[in-house]
Amino acid sequence: MQSPILRASCMALSISLVLNQAIAQPASQAIEIITVSATPISIDDAGSSVSVISRQDILDRNAASVQDLLREVPGFSVSQQGSHGAVSQVRIRGAEANQVLVLINGIEVNDLAQGSEFDFSQISTNDIERIEIVRGPQSALWGSDAMAGVIHIITMPNTDHGSFDASIESGSFSTQRATFSANHGSSRHQAKFSVDYLDSDGTNIARSGSEDDGLENLTLSLAGRYATSDNLSLTYTIRHTDKTSEFDAIDFFTTGLPVDANYETASKYLYSGFSVNHFINNTFDHSLKVSRTDTDNETSASSPDKEITRGVRDSFRYQFNYLGDTNRLSLQIEHQTEDYEQRGTASFFGDPNQNLEAKTDSFSSEYRYVGDRFNFSLSGRHDNNSEFDDANSWRMTGNFKWPRATLFASVGESIKNPTFTERFGFYTNFIGNPDLEPEVSLHWEIGARTSLLNEKVDLALTYFDATLENEINGFIFDFGTGGYTSGNIDGESERKGVEMELRYAQSEKIDLTATYTYLDATQPEFNGSDVTEVRRPEHTGSLTMNYRWSQAGLNFAISYTGTQEDDFFPPFPPYQERVQLKAFTLASLSGYYNVNQLVTVTARIENITDEDYEQVYGFTSPGIGGYLGFRLKW
Repeated sequence: MQSPILRASCMALSISLVLNQAIAQPASQAIEIITVSATPISIDDAGSSVSVISRQDILDRNAASVQDLLREVPGFSVSQQGSHGAVSQVRIRGAEANQVLVLINGIEVNDLAQGSEFDFSQISTNDIERIEIVRGPQSALWGSDAMAGVIHIITMPNTDHGSFDASIESGSFSTQRATFSANHGSSRHQAKFSVDYLDSDGTNIARSGSEDDGLENLTLSLAGRYATSDNLSLTYTIRHTDKTSEFDAIDFFTTGLPVDANYETASKYLYSGFSVNHFINNTFDHSLKVSRTDTDNETSASSPDKEITRGVRDSFRYQFNYLGDTNRLSLQIEHQTEDYEQRGTASFFGDPNQNLEAKTDSFSSEYRYVGDRFNFSLSGRHDNNSEFDDANSWRMTGNFKWPRATLFASVGESIKNPTFTERFGFYTNFIGNPDLEPEVSLHWEIGARTSLLNEKVDLALTYFDATLENEINGFIFDFGTGGYTSGNIDGESERKGVEMELRYAQSEKIDLTATYTYLDATQPEFNGSDVTEVRRPEHTGSLTMNYRWSQAGLNFAISYTGTQEDDFFPPFPPYQERVQLKAFTLASLSGYYNVNQLVTVTARIENITDEDYEQVYGFTSPGIGGYLGFRLKW
């Protein structure tokens, strides 16, 4: 019997060539390169809104969760159903969470078994080297899930020497965390092995009762690169996570709100990928890449039998690059197979037991002109999917640079296919709709980046506008069955707004980052009128400040989420109604002290003001929490 590693089939992702280059560079240089592109480009040359969270940003912030970091990125909003380990949705510019592609070292990790979204609670910041975020339509290169943008989490080592890191942390809600990582570095081979363990009792997510909902998470990861020669290299990633999260039930009969229950979901995630990269000469290179994403979820809920979902994505991709001095051309051929399995107890609403498969053959290309002051790119993709009509996606970007300022613009059309759960249902009372049509989005943006005050201030401003046709409403009440289903909305949904990001570095000791986003997201009602989309706050913003001494550092972070609407499903007519979630502000304070070159003491206080808030109607969030830890590095 083959091991999961040997069975790993995969996606050939264009970024591996870039990852190879990033590994060989110092961190200060690597973060200036954007890998979410067909060929390497610098941030200054990007024709889209781009944000990078570096390893130093993570250490300064002392953030334990990726969600907390993403709250501080312009254009982002986070909806989390409770405390540690709870289901979280991360949206970019008002798009749904399943319209945002998430990559780990170039491997697509969106979960087929959970509506094509990614569960951010499974990943900590322990082994993350940087996070690259590109907003706007990216389907022309990355396919259906990249309609609104791409989040690329990179754990690849970027060192040419060996090192060891370990940490322990303990704090509120009986939370315990332990991490370990080992880096190997040489001229030919760089590798990183890491272990991350988290156990927390969590908090009670229901408005009543006292039963806490906890989380246990264990992740093992290995990533690296081996250069067999100056022209040939191999990259690999193997990442396995075991996660158990507790959750409450929904009282469908009296309140329609969460109520204490001893329910839990046990999830296993396996992400594996392997690539061969051949640099023919300074002008030509090509790569062959394979990957597998395998997710398995077992839920113990009200039924006597476990509810099981499993999703497997196998991808294979070949890419050829021409890299001229000013002209670049990339060609990619990809084959992807998606398998979905669901097991459970049949009910009045149907039989959940099903095995489904979809195959996609794709051809994509990107042309890029790189001049001294002007950059231009044109990309396109053709998808032949076994379940839907052939689809085409395209994107065009432009970038014009002055000595201290850059003007950029992009426009593109993206396609998002309905998910397996939207088409075929998901346990209990959610009924699938096999007749759903793909969503189609036309998205454009224009923005500027500039440096002021002798390059102490970096400022970026962007206006975006997206029109979405055939938007899928996943919560349509069916009066005939008493359940819920999905349907395409007639008319156009619109998402437009403004993003701002300001970075101020007074010195090496003091820096400040401020962000603000205005979002106007509406969708047509079935009666023809427009209504604000749920869980899309009109105003969001953040402010982070760092102060560093010779042996210590202090970080203060504050994020604001304005009022937003949500859907509530009471057990009596009208069965679905709009409610408003109040605005909330979250503040945190963290710091570190380097005792010596080996030992660092860390401390963090989250939700300093003990804010009482809800990100999803009826699901309470944690109050104030404090954490103390130690980091070792040798």
